[in-house]
Amino acid sequence: MSENNKNGFDDLGKTISDLVTNVTKVVTESTEGLTSKLKVEKQKAEIRAEIGHHSRELSKYYETLGRNYYNDIVINKKSGTYTEVMDNIRTKEKLIELLNEKLDVLEK
Repeated sequence: MSENNKNGFDDLGKTISDLVTNVTKVVTESTEGLTSKLKVEKQKAEIRAEIGHHSRELSKYYETLGRNYYNDIVINKKSGTYTEVMDNIRTKEKLIELLNEKLDVLEK
């Protein structure tokens, strides 16, 4: 009878060991998956913040363009060339477009 008890305890020990191993494996896989998803979400948040920053700068360039246009056309006060402002606008628009494309890739 003690031999049966020993075998029973061995089986129970193996079962518990297998259970702990399986639970550890599942927790590890879940943690790795969650970590990976969090990294992607962090990247997306950083890109969105960068887009917001450049959008605000773009708005300032449009404001400058409008102010210069108003001064030149409406009150006939020359405020300089539009070339620099237009170059800045094109650059920011392209940068925002590229950041949005990068964000789209991460969201797929």
